Amino acid sequence: METSQIEIKLCILNTIFDKAYAQTEDCLKALPEQPLMVLALGESTCQLKVETIMRNIDKTRGPDNAGGERNNSRIIQEAPDAIGMRYPLPQMYCALTVSERNSMDVSNSAGGFVCNNTGFQMSYHYPEIQYGFIHVPANNCSNLTKKTDVAVGILEKMILKAVSYLSSEEKNPGLPHSSNEIRLPTKKDEIKGLLRQYTNKNDCLNEYLKKSKAADEGRSIFGLMN
Repeated sequence: METSQIEIKLCILNTIFDKAYAQTEDCLKALPEQPLMVLALGESTCQLKVETIMRNIDKTRGPDNAGGERNNSRIIQEAPDAIGMRYPLPQMYCALTVSERNSMDVSNSAGGFVCNNTGFQMSYHYPEIQYGFIHVPANNCSNLTKKTDVAVGILEKMILKAVSYLSSEEKNPGLPHSSNEIRLPTKKDEIKGLLRQYTNKNDCLNEYLKKSKAADEGRSIFGLMN
């Protein structure tokens, strides 16, 4: 029987404003030690959508599972409008094949629903944690079994790469690692600076950065709808 040195703790969250964050916090506090990384998953469109930015806004077009709705309300008054995520997404992205990378959306908007609310609060209150968010295919997608199988395979590769990268001394300047406090960029100039740094040095990181967008650039359809 195969064994793994990676231990995964699964926490199921309710799709309810603020409660999902509180449940995440309770899950963290119940662990014997701080985890190497916290990766949250939520439903999206019918493809994988890796999130780079969380925004300080709740804006819904329908209720959460407790009937709650919010209309352009700030999540944390004193917090910035946007926070870059702090997990090794570029390296996780580059652990995939070309076709796998092309099948996912590098997103600058997690929407305005519970996913973004939870991710923003986690990013703000726990800046020391390598925290990230990935949207997975929704349960109403056609060919869901096949899409889920593909997503699971991709997530496995990404998680294994994240663990090995964060546990190693390998570092990519300007990008998140357990040895620094760097976040994924939220501004155009930050992305452009990283692009200049990695052009002709790392083709895959350069590809990832070209797909990245700043907080003030156009959002995905999913982000606008939520």
